[in-house]
Amino acid sequence: MVKELQQKPPVDNWVCQPEDAVFTNTKGIIFAPVINVLGLSEQWQALNCFIMSSKKCYNSQIMRDHTCHYLNYFEKYYDPDKELLVILARTKYLIDTCQAFTKFDLIYQIKTYIISDNLRKKAWQMVEDNYTLDLEYKNITENLQYTDQHAKIMLCMSLFMNMVIPLITHFAYQKKEGVIDEFIMEVFDQILYMFPGIDIYSKLYETTISNVSKNEAKNAALWAKQDIRGKDSVTHSNASVNNIILNIMPKYGFDKSIISLNFTSITKNTNCQVLEIEYEFNYIPLSSSKRDEDNVSDFDKYESNLIKQDESLYLQSKMNCEETMSRIDTIYGPFDQWELDFYKERLKNEKGVIINGFQKQMIFNMFYKDFLDTESAKGINANEYIKLMLAAKKILQTNQMIILPYILSGKVEKLIGRKSVNKKEMQKLQASSYYPQIVEKYHNDKIVKNILSMIATIISSDFTIIDYHNKQIDGQRINTIPDIIIEEVLAYTLLI
Repeated sequence: MVKELQQKPPVDNWVCQPEDAVFTNTKGIIFAPVINVLGLSEQWQALNCFIMSSKKCYNSQIMRDHTCHYLNYFEKYYDPDKELLVILARTKYLIDTCQAFTKFDLIYQIKTYIISDNLRKKAWQMVEDNYTLDLEYKNITENLQYTDQHAKIMLCMSLFMNMVIPLITHFAYQKKEGVIDEFIMEVFDQILYMFPGIDIYSKLYETTISNVSKNEAKNAALWAKQDIRGKDSVTHSNASVNNIILNIMPKYGFDKSIISLNFTSITKNTNCQVLEIEYEFNYIPLSSSKRDEDNVSDFDKYESNLIKQDESLYLQSKMNCEETMSRIDTIYGPFDQWELDFYKERLKNEKGVIINGFQKQMIFNMFYKDFLDTESAKGINANEYIKLMLAAKKILQTNQMIILPYILSGKVEKLIGRKSVNKKEMQKLQASSYYPQIVEKYHNDKIVKNILSMIATIISSDFTIIDYHNKQIDGQRINTIPDIIIEEVLAYTLLI
């Protein structure tokens, strides 16, 4: 059964007209007219930008579009006096201009001004007007029963999450907040308990533990091996609930079966974390490259040889590596361990090797200046290699590249090494505005030859995308368009 929506168009069918687009977005940014609200001049233009890059899940094109669409609809039909926009503008100004503004100040602002009685009434009215579900299914266990009231509350919470996400991600970026998921959960706690007497967290937990317990009974042998990972049905259920709150609830739509979305998330999480991952534990600390018959990697050999040559040099190199990776974590992280594990599995070739020499060299080129030498980088392990890969992707995307970020962070399916490009490609390379800059910067024919080889190899080879957050593009073949590759490799060379 479906109830008909009257008067206003359903939010998911509504077409936002240019005059109604209060919130807009582009790669990595949501825009709002903050300076207009505050009456500031154009020199404050940066205040209009909410940086989204600190949480990749919220920074996908789909999620940014969803957030802007729902907020624009809310502002047009339910908040015509732009109360929400004014609150966001004032809070954004404090984040950007007040050095003493802490996460506790942010949480206070959100709890006091956004999760206010007035905005709650407006948000609830939007939910009532757009709600189309009719939850007739009855569960014999009361704790597992979802009513229309539960669904409406979760949709209202989702809307409030969309309201605060631009503030959260920008604050995390601006203040270099460490563990992003823990920080977001602190903020979302204010939303999860905004309806007294209705404990949505407990409801989600009961749903999850019931599902996980059934899975555990069905796959007892696999679950019995999870102790070494520090995982059992309770810890896994807690992690699954947090995943729903962080990554699923903000994406709720009125045209979706949100209860089914939660169940699907629980099932996929169990498959990824327990049932369908390779059970492999060894005690070799550096396990990120090809191994010989003694299970020794190139990184292990490097460390062993260095110790034999000069133990003090080894210790200096090791400390330099650790300190550099710590700085990279701070600047480009935090890195989600689930994402690192996902990459490790996806990068493996038929021999279990995750590192491709061509790809590794391109990544290392970007970070030698951070390590201050070309040797210390060899001391990294598998997790750290993937962190460099993700950091390289982030740097290239920040510099407006669209193909090379996925080449450096994707899987090399087939590598065809070439030394030179054809005449047409050479003409395009020399016509690029970057080419004279490279000649001027390096004054080295060998560098130019390396660039030509790099471009030729990429164009001739096959790569597929690895993307933990966007399953729609994960696994797709990368179209290595020569014109774009030439421009991006030249721009990449100027970055290193």
